[in-house]
Amino acid sequence: MKRPIVITLLIVALALVCLGIGAVAFFAVNGGFVTNNPFDRLNVPSELEESKSLKIDAEEPLTLNVVNEAGEVTVIGADVDTVQVKVVKTAYDTTQARADAEVKTVKYDIEQNGNTITLKYEIPDSMNFNNNVNTVDFIVTVPQETSVDIDGNMGKVDVSGLQGQVVIDNDFGDVNVEKVDGALEVKTNSGRVDVKAVRAGTKNIDLYSGFGSTYLDQVSGADITVQSNSGTIDVQEVRATKDMELSSDFGNVKFDNGSAASLTVSTQSGSIDLSSVNISGELTIKNDFGDINLEQVKAKSYDTNTNSGSIIIDGAQGSVKAHTGFGNITVKNAESATLDLNTQSGSIEFIGSLGDGPHTIHSDFGEIEVSIPADSALNVDFKTEFGRIRSDIPVTITLTGELNQNQQTGTINGGGSQFNASTKSGNITISVLSQ
Repeated sequence: MKRPIVITLLIVALALVCLGIGAVAFFAVNGGFVTNNPFDRLNVPSELEESKSLKIDAEEPLTLNVVNEAGEVTVIGADVDTVQVKVVKTAYDTTQARADAEVKTVKYDIEQNGNTITLKYEIPDSMNFNNNVNTVDFIVTVPQETSVDIDGNMGKVDVSGLQGQVVIDNDFGDVNVEKVDGALEVKTNSGRVDVKAVRAGTKNIDLYSGFGSTYLDQVSGADITVQSNSGTIDVQEVRATKDMELSSDFGNVKFDNGSAASLTVSTQSGSIDLSSVNISGELTIKNDFGDINLEQVKAKSYDTNTNSGSIIIDGAQGSVKAHTGFGNITVKNAESATLDLNTQSGSIEFIGSLGDGPHTIHSDFGEIEVSIPADSALNVDFKTEFGRIRSDIPVTITLTGELNQNQQTGTINGGGSQFNASTKSGNITISVLSQ
Protein backbone atom coordinates (compact mmCIF):
# COMPACT_ATOMS: atom_id res chain seq x y z
CA MET A 1 0.00 0.00 0.00
CA LYS A 2 2.88 2.37 0.77
CA ARG A 3 4.80 1.87 -2.48
CA PRO A 4 2.17 3.53 -4.78
CA ILE A 5 1.99 6.52 -2.42
CA VAL A 6 5.76 7.00 -2.54
CA ILE A 7 5.77 6.76 -6.33
CA THR A 8 2.96 9.35 -6.54
CA LEU A 9 4.86 11.80 -4.31
CA LEU A 10 8.01 11.39 -6.40
CA ILE A 11 6.06 12.15 -9.58
CA VAL A 12 4.56 15.31 -8.02
CA ALA A 13 7.99 16.50 -6.85
CA LEU A 14 9.50 15.88 -10.30
CA ALA A 15 6.66 17.87 -11.92
CA LEU A 16 7.28 20.83 -9.60
CA VAL A 17 11.01 20.78 -10.38
CA CYS A 18 10.27 20.79 -14.11
CA LEU A 19 7.83 23.66 -13.66
CA GLY A 20 10.47 25.71 -11.81
CA ILE A 21 13.06 25.05 -14.50
CA GLY A 22 10.58 26.08 -17.18
CA ALA A 23 9.73 29.33 -15.36
CA VAL A 24 13.41 30.25 -15.03
CA ALA A 25 13.97 29.55 -18.72
CA PHE A 26 10.91 31.60 -19.70
CA PHE A 27 11.97 34.70 -17.74
CA ALA A 28 15.57 34.30 -18.93
CA VAL A 29 14.45 34.31 -22.56
CA ASN A 30 11.87 37.12 -22.11
CA GLY A 31 13.98 39.31 -19.84
CA GLY A 32 11.79 38.93 -16.73
CA PHE A 33 8.27 40.14 -16.02
CA VAL A 34 6.64 42.14 -18.78
CA THR A 35 4.95 44.32 -16.15
CA ASN A 36 5.76 45.12 -12.54
CA ASN A 37 7.24 42.20 -10.67
CA PRO A 38 4.65 41.39 -7.98
CA PHE A 39 7.37 40.04 -5.72
CA ASP A 40 9.86 42.89 -6.16
CA ARG A 41 9.94 45.23 -3.13
CA LEU A 42 12.59 47.47 -4.69
CA ASN A 43 10.59 49.18 -7.43
CA VAL A 44 12.31 52.08 -9.21
CA PRO A 45 10.29 55.32 -9.75
CA SER A 46 10.10 57.50 -12.84
CA GLU A 47 8.41 60.91 -13.17
CA LEU A 48 6.99 62.68 -16.19
CA GLU A 49 5.48 66.18 -16.24
CA GLU A 50 2.84 67.40 -18.68
CA SER A 51 1.06 70.75 -18.96
CA LYS A 52 -2.18 71.84 -20.58
CA SER A 53 -3.97 75.19 -20.92
CA LEU A 54 -7.78 75.31 -21.19
CA LYS A 55 -9.74 78.31 -22.45
CA ILE A 56 -12.91 79.29 -20.57
CA ASP A 57 -15.50 82.04 -20.53
CA ALA A 58 -13.89 84.55 -18.20
CA GLU A 59 -17.28 86.19 -17.54
CA GLU A 60 -18.81 83.01 -16.09
CA PRO A 61 -17.89 81.19 -12.83
CA LEU A 62 -15.90 78.00 -13.31
CA THR A 63 -16.68 74.59 -11.82
CA LEU A 64 -13.73 72.23 -11.37
CA ASN A 65 -14.27 68.54 -10.61
CA VAL A 66 -11.32 66.30 -9.74
CA VAL A 67 -11.46 62.51 -9.27
CA ASN A 68 -8.06 61.10 -8.34
CA GLU A 69 -7.61 57.57 -7.03
CA ALA A 70 -3.86 57.94 -6.38
CA GLY A 71 -1.95 61.19 -6.17
CA GLU A 72 -2.01 64.70 -4.78
CA VAL A 73 -4.41 67.45 -5.82
CA THR A 74 -3.50 71.15 -5.63
CA VAL A 75 -5.92 73.88 -6.70
CA ILE A 76 -4.79 77.52 -6.66
CA GLY A 77 -7.00 80.51 -7.34
CA ALA A 78 -5.33 83.39 -9.17
CA ASP A 79 -6.04 86.39 -11.39
CA VAL A 80 -6.11 84.39 -14.63
CA ASP A 81 -8.58 83.92 -17.49
CA THR A 82 -7.49 80.39 -18.46
CA VAL A 83 -7.09 77.12 -16.57
CA GLN A 84 -3.53 75.86 -16.28
CA VAL A 85 -3.19 72.15 -15.56
CA LYS A 86 0.15 70.68 -14.59
CA VAL A 87 0.27 66.90 -14.34
CA VAL A 88 3.03 64.92 -12.64
CA LYS A 89 2.89 61.20 -13.42
CA THR A 90 4.91 58.72 -11.37
CA ALA A 91 5.36 55.04 -12.30
CA TYR A 92 7.30 52.20 -10.72
CA ASP A 93 9.03 49.18 -12.22
CA THR A 94 11.92 46.83 -11.59
CA THR A 95 14.47 48.88 -13.56
CA GLN A 96 14.83 52.52 -14.47
CA ALA A 97 14.39 51.75 -18.16
CA ARG A 98 11.13 49.95 -17.55
CA ALA A 99 9.87 52.66 -15.19
CA ASP A 100 10.69 55.31 -17.82
CA ALA A 101 8.72 53.32 -20.37
CA GLU A 102 5.79 52.63 -18.09
CA VAL A 103 5.32 56.23 -16.95
CA LYS A 104 4.52 57.14 -20.55
CA THR A 105 1.60 54.70 -20.49
CA VAL A 106 -0.09 56.22 -17.43
CA LYS A 107 -3.43 57.63 -18.61
CA TYR A 108 -5.63 60.36 -17.18
CA ASP A 109 -8.64 62.25 -18.55
CA ILE A 110 -9.43 65.94 -18.95
CA GLU A 111 -13.01 66.72 -19.96
CA GLN A 112 -14.45 70.18 -20.59
CA ASN A 113 -18.09 71.09 -21.03
CA GLY A 114 -18.31 74.87 -21.22
CA ASN A 115 -17.10 76.22 -17.89
CA THR A 116 -17.17 72.82 -16.21
CA ILE A 117 -13.84 70.97 -16.23
CA THR A 118 -13.31 67.43 -14.93
CA LEU A 119 -9.91 65.86 -14.25
CA LYS A 120 -9.85 62.12 -13.62
CA TYR A 121 -7.25 59.46 -12.87
CA GLU A 122 -8.19 55.86 -12.12
CA ILE A 123 -5.72 53.22 -10.96
CA PRO A 124 -5.40 50.52 -13.62
CA ASP A 125 -5.38 46.85 -12.70
CA SER A 126 -1.91 45.89 -11.55
CA MET A 127 -0.14 42.77 -10.30
CA ASN A 128 2.15 44.85 -8.11
CA PHE A 129 1.78 43.70 -4.49
CA ASN A 130 4.00 46.54 -3.32
CA ASN A 131 2.51 49.75 -1.87
CA ASN A 132 4.04 51.78 -4.69
CA VAL A 133 1.19 52.26 -7.14
CA ASN A 134 1.40 54.54 -10.12
CA THR A 135 0.19 58.04 -9.25
CA VAL A 136 -0.92 61.23 -10.96
CA ASP A 137 -0.59 64.61 -9.24
CA PHE A 138 -2.83 67.44 -10.48
CA ILE A 139 -1.66 71.04 -9.93
CA VAL A 140 -4.37 73.34 -11.25
CA THR A 141 -4.42 77.14 -11.43
CA VAL A 142 -7.93 78.54 -11.88
CA PRO A 143 -9.71 81.93 -11.73
CA GLN A 144 -10.51 82.98 -8.19
CA GLU A 145 -14.28 82.71 -8.70
CA THR A 146 -14.24 78.92 -9.02
CA SER A 147 -16.23 76.21 -7.25
CA VAL A 148 -14.31 73.00 -6.59
CA ASP A 149 -15.38 69.40 -5.97
CA ILE A 150 -12.52 66.97 -5.23
CA ASP A 151 -12.88 63.21 -4.76
CA GLY A 152 -9.55 61.77 -3.69
CA ASN A 153 -8.43 58.33 -2.60
CA MET A 154 -4.75 58.34 -1.70
CA GLY A 155 -2.91 61.65 -1.51
CA LYS A 156 -2.83 65.13 -0.01
CA VAL A 157 -5.28 67.83 -1.09
CA ASP A 158 -4.44 71.57 -1.07
CA VAL A 159 -6.90 74.32 -2.02
CA SER A 160 -6.25 78.07 -1.74
CA GLY A 161 -7.25 81.48 -3.05
CA LEU A 162 -10.82 80.73 -4.17
CA GLN A 163 -14.13 82.59 -4.05
CA GLY A 164 -16.60 79.74 -4.38
CA GLN A 165 -17.88 76.57 -2.77
CA VAL A 166 -15.29 73.91 -1.94
CA VAL A 167 -16.19 70.24 -1.39
CA ILE A 168 -13.44 67.73 -0.61
CA ASP A 169 -13.88 64.00 0.03
CA ASN A 170 -10.56 62.25 0.61
CA ASP A 171 -9.98 58.69 1.82
CA PHE A 172 -6.34 58.76 2.91
CA GLY A 173 -4.42 62.02 3.04
CA ASP A 174 -4.14 65.42 4.67
CA VAL A 175 -6.37 68.30 3.57
CA ASN A 176 -5.26 71.95 3.61
CA VAL A 177 -7.64 74.82 2.79
CA GLU A 178 -6.56 78.47 2.95
CA LYS A 179 -7.97 81.83 1.85
CA VAL A 180 -11.36 80.66 0.61
CA ASP A 181 -14.53 82.76 0.52
CA GLY A 182 -17.44 80.36 0.28
CA ALA A 183 -19.09 77.28 1.77
CA LEU A 184 -16.67 74.54 2.78
CA GLU A 185 -17.20 70.80 3.22
CA VAL A 186 -14.26 68.52 3.99
CA LYS A 187 -14.16 64.81 4.76
CA THR A 188 -11.09 62.61 5.12
CA ASN A 189 -11.15 59.11 6.56
CA SER A 190 -7.53 59.30 7.62
CA GLY A 191 -5.55 62.53 7.64
CA ARG A 192 -5.09 65.93 9.21
CA VAL A 193 -7.41 68.81 8.29
CA ASP A 194 -6.01 72.36 8.31
CA VAL A 195 -8.34 75.28 7.54
CA LYS A 196 -7.12 78.87 7.67
CA ALA A 197 -8.58 82.23 6.60
CA VAL A 198 -11.90 80.86 5.35
CA ARG A 199 -14.98 83.10 5.24
CA ALA A 200 -18.19 81.30 4.40
CA GLY A 201 -20.47 84.28 5.05
CA THR A 202 -24.05 83.03 5.27
CA LYS A 203 -22.96 79.54 4.17
CA ASN A 204 -21.93 76.63 6.38
CA ILE A 205 -18.62 74.95 7.18
CA ASP A 206 -18.60 71.17 7.79
CA LEU A 207 -15.34 69.35 8.58
CA TYR A 208 -14.76 65.67 9.37
CA SER A 209 -11.66 63.56 9.96
CA GLY A 210 -11.92 59.87 10.80
CA PHE A 211 -8.39 59.55 12.14
CA GLY A 212 -6.50 62.81 12.37
CA SER A 213 -6.35 66.17 14.08
CA THR A 214 -8.26 69.24 12.88
CA TYR A 215 -6.99 72.82 13.09
CA LEU A 216 -8.96 76.00 12.32
CA ASP A 217 -7.68 79.57 12.36
CA GLN A 218 -9.45 82.77 11.27
CA VAL A 219 -12.60 81.01 10.11
CA SER A 220 -16.17 82.33 9.97
CA GLY A 221 -19.53 81.12 8.71
CA ALA A 222 -23.15 80.39 9.61
CA ASP A 223 -23.24 76.86 11.10
CA ILE A 224 -19.78 75.42 11.79
CA THR A 225 -19.35 71.70 12.50
CA VAL A 226 -16.03 69.99 13.28
CA GLN A 227 -15.95 66.25 13.96
CA SER A 228 -13.20 63.68 14.47
CA ASN A 229 -13.40 60.00 15.42
CA SER A 230 -9.89 60.02 16.79
CA GLY A 231 -7.90 63.24 16.88
CA THR A 232 -7.51 66.60 18.55
CA ILE A 233 -9.54 69.66 17.56
CA ASP A 234 -7.80 73.03 17.84
CA VAL A 235 -9.90 76.11 17.01
CA GLN A 236 -8.65 79.72 17.06
CA GLU A 237 -10.34 82.94 15.94
CA VAL A 238 -13.46 81.12 14.74
CA ARG A 239 -16.90 82.77 14.61
CA ALA A 240 -20.27 81.24 13.78
CA THR A 241 -23.31 83.45 13.34
CA LYS A 242 -25.47 80.40 14.10
CA ASP A 243 -24.59 77.12 15.80
CA MET A 244 -21.16 75.57 16.33
CA GLU A 245 -20.38 71.94 17.17
CA LEU A 246 -16.96 70.57 18.09
CA SER A 247 -16.87 66.81 18.61
CA SER A 248 -14.12 64.22 18.98
CA ASP A 249 -14.56 60.62 20.11
CA PHE A 250 -10.97 60.35 21.33
CA GLY A 251 -8.99 63.57 21.55
CA ASN A 252 -8.60 66.95 23.21
CA VAL A 253 -10.74 69.91 22.15
CA LYS A 254 -9.41 73.47 22.39
CA PHE A 255 -11.21 76.69 21.41
CA ASP A 256 -9.46 80.03 21.85
CA ASN A 257 -11.04 83.40 21.00
CA GLY A 258 -14.28 83.17 19.05
CA SER A 259 -18.06 83.35 19.16
CA ALA A 260 -21.27 81.54 18.22
CA ALA A 261 -25.00 81.71 18.76
CA SER A 262 -24.79 78.34 20.53
CA LEU A 263 -21.90 75.96 21.15
CA THR A 264 -21.82 72.20 21.75
CA VAL A 265 -18.51 70.54 22.64
CA SER A 266 -18.00 66.84 23.31
CA THR A 267 -15.30 64.20 23.60
CA GLN A 268 -15.34 60.69 24.99
CA SER A 269 -11.74 60.85 26.15
CA GLY A 270 -9.68 64.03 26.39
CA SER A 271 -9.60 67.51 27.88
CA ILE A 272 -11.85 70.40 26.83
CA ASP A 273 -10.36 73.90 27.09
CA LEU A 274 -12.18 77.09 26.09
CA SER A 275 -10.90 80.64 26.55
CA SER A 276 -12.14 84.10 25.49
CA VAL A 277 -15.28 82.75 23.84
CA ASN A 278 -18.64 84.57 23.62
CA ILE A 279 -21.82 82.53 23.22
CA SER A 280 -25.08 84.46 22.90
CA GLY A 281 -27.14 81.36 23.71
CA GLU A 282 -26.51 77.98 25.29
CA LEU A 283 -23.14 76.36 25.94
CA THR A 284 -23.27 72.57 26.27
CA ILE A 285 -20.19 70.51 27.13
CA LYS A 286 -20.03 66.74 27.60
CA ASN A 287 -16.90 64.79 28.42
CA ASP A 288 -16.79 61.11 29.37
CA PHE A 289 -13.22 61.02 30.66
CA GLY A 290 -11.34 64.30 30.98
CA ASP A 291 -11.19 67.76 32.50
CA ILE A 292 -13.26 70.79 31.48
CA ASN A 293 -11.64 74.21 31.74
CA LEU A 294 -13.46 77.44 30.79
CA GLU A 295 -11.67 80.78 31.09
CA GLN A 296 -13.50 84.01 30.33
CA VAL A 297 -16.25 82.20 28.49
CA LYS A 298 -19.48 84.19 28.36
CA ALA A 299 -22.78 82.41 27.67
CA LYS A 300 -26.46 82.72 28.44
CA SER A 301 -26.31 79.33 30.15
CA TYR A 302 -23.67 76.68 30.91
CA ASP A 303 -24.35 72.94 30.90
CA THR A 304 -21.10 71.08 31.64
CA ASN A 305 -20.79 67.40 32.43
CA THR A 306 -17.92 64.95 32.78
CA ASN A 307 -18.04 61.40 34.12
CA SER A 308 -14.50 61.61 35.41
CA GLY A 309 -12.57 64.88 35.59
CA SER A 310 -12.45 68.32 37.15
CA ILE A 311 -14.52 71.32 36.02
CA ILE A 312 -13.18 74.89 36.22
CA ILE A 313 -15.34 77.82 35.09
CA ASP A 314 -13.71 81.25 35.35
CA GLY A 315 -15.92 84.25 34.62
CA ALA A 316 -19.34 82.58 34.46
CA GLN A 317 -22.63 84.43 34.37
CA GLY A 318 -26.26 83.32 34.30
CA SER A 319 -27.33 79.70 34.69
CA VAL A 320 -24.37 77.46 35.58
CA LYS A 321 -24.72 73.67 35.64
CA ALA A 322 -21.58 71.65 36.39
CA HIS A 323 -21.79 67.92 37.12
CA THR A 324 -18.91 65.46 37.48
CA GLY A 325 -18.78 61.87 38.63
CA PHE A 326 -15.26 62.04 40.05
CA GLY A 327 -13.52 65.41 40.26
CA ASN A 328 -13.47 68.87 41.79
CA ILE A 329 -15.66 71.77 40.67
CA THR A 330 -14.45 75.38 40.75
CA VAL A 331 -16.58 78.37 39.68
CA LYS A 332 -14.85 81.72 40.20
CA ASN A 333 -15.24 85.37 39.18
CA ALA A 334 -18.91 84.64 38.61
CA GLU A 335 -21.53 87.35 38.11
CA SER A 336 -25.22 86.89 38.99
CA ALA A 337 -24.89 83.12 38.64
CA THR A 338 -27.63 80.57 39.25
CA LEU A 339 -25.95 77.41 40.49
CA ASP A 340 -26.44 73.68 39.94
CA LEU A 341 -23.16 72.10 41.04
CA ASN A 342 -22.80 68.41 41.79
CA THR A 343 -19.94 65.95 42.25
CA GLN A 344 -19.97 62.40 43.57
CA SER A 345 -16.40 62.63 44.80
CA GLY A 346 -14.57 65.95 45.02
CA SER A 347 -14.58 69.42 46.49
CA ILE A 348 -16.70 72.35 45.28
CA GLU A 349 -15.61 75.99 45.37
CA PHE A 350 -17.70 79.00 44.31
CA ILE A 351 -16.44 82.60 44.23
CA GLY A 352 -18.68 85.38 42.95
CA SER A 353 -22.15 86.88 43.12
CA LEU A 354 -25.42 85.00 42.93
CA GLY A 355 -28.40 85.70 40.69
CA ASP A 356 -31.93 84.40 40.93
CA GLY A 357 -32.28 81.01 42.57
CA PRO A 358 -32.81 78.34 43.44
CA HIS A 359 -29.15 77.37 43.94
CA THR A 360 -27.99 73.84 44.65
CA ILE A 361 -24.50 72.65 45.58
CA HIS A 362 -23.91 69.01 46.48
CA SER A 363 -20.93 66.71 47.00
CA ASP A 364 -21.12 63.12 48.16
CA PHE A 365 -17.54 63.18 49.44
CA GLY A 366 -15.83 66.57 49.57
CA GLU A 367 -15.59 70.06 51.04
CA ILE A 368 -17.84 72.94 49.98
CA GLU A 369 -16.47 76.49 50.06
CA VAL A 370 -18.60 79.48 49.03
CA SER A 371 -17.41 83.08 48.88
CA ILE A 372 -20.19 85.62 48.19
CA PRO A 373 -20.81 89.35 48.82
CA ALA A 374 -21.65 90.25 52.44
CA ASP A 375 -25.03 91.71 51.43
CA SER A 376 -26.27 88.56 49.69
CA ALA A 377 -29.91 87.91 50.67
CA LEU A 378 -30.74 84.20 50.76
CA ASN A 379 -32.86 81.50 52.26
CA VAL A 380 -30.32 78.82 53.17
CA ASP A 381 -30.26 75.13 53.97
CA PHE A 382 -26.78 73.80 54.83
CA LYS A 383 -26.28 70.15 55.71
CA THR A 384 -23.32 67.81 56.21
CA GLU A 385 -23.45 64.31 57.62
CA PHE A 386 -19.77 64.19 58.62
CA GLY A 387 -18.30 67.67 58.96
CA ARG A 388 -18.90 71.19 60.27
CA ILE A 389 -20.71 74.27 59.01
CA ARG A 390 -19.17 77.74 59.34
CA SER A 391 -20.55 81.00 57.95
CA ASP A 392 -18.88 84.41 58.19
CA ILE A 393 -22.22 85.92 57.18
CA PRO A 394 -24.72 85.61 60.08
CA VAL A 395 -27.46 83.02 59.55
CA THR A 396 -30.81 83.57 61.23
CA ILE A 397 -31.92 80.05 62.15
CA THR A 398 -35.54 79.20 61.36
CA LEU A 399 -35.32 75.39 61.67
CA THR A 400 -37.56 74.08 64.39
CA GLY A 401 -35.51 72.06 66.85
CA GLU A 402 -32.09 72.19 68.43
CA LEU A 403 -29.34 74.02 66.48
CA ASN A 404 -26.42 71.74 65.67
CA GLN A 405 -23.17 71.93 63.77
CA ASN A 406 -24.30 69.54 61.01
CA GLN A 407 -27.32 71.43 59.67
CA GLN A 408 -28.40 75.05 59.48
CA THR A 409 -31.69 76.20 57.92
CA GLY A 410 -32.56 79.87 57.97
CA THR A 411 -31.99 83.20 56.24
CA ILE A 412 -29.12 85.54 55.41
CA ASN A 413 -29.79 89.29 55.32
CA GLY A 414 -33.53 88.79 55.68
CA GLY A 415 -33.86 86.02 53.09
CA GLY A 416 -34.23 85.81 49.34
CA SER A 417 -33.49 83.14 46.74
CA GLN A 418 -33.17 79.56 47.97
CA PHE A 419 -29.61 78.34 48.48
CA ASN A 420 -28.97 74.66 49.33
CA ALA A 421 -25.53 73.24 50.10
CA SER A 422 -25.00 69.66 51.22
CA THR A 423 -22.26 67.08 51.51
CA LYS A 424 -22.20 63.60 53.00
CA SER A 425 -18.62 63.95 54.15
CA GLY A 426 -16.89 67.34 54.43
CA ASN A 427 -17.13 70.84 55.84
CA ILE A 428 -19.30 73.66 54.48
CA THR A 429 -17.73 77.12 54.67
CA ILE A 430 -19.40 80.44 53.74
CA SER A 431 -17.06 83.42 53.54
CA VAL A 432 -17.32 87.07 52.53
CA LEU A 433 -16.17 87.91 49.01
CA SER A 434 -13.39 90.47 49.13
CA GLN A 435 -14.00 93.57 47.00
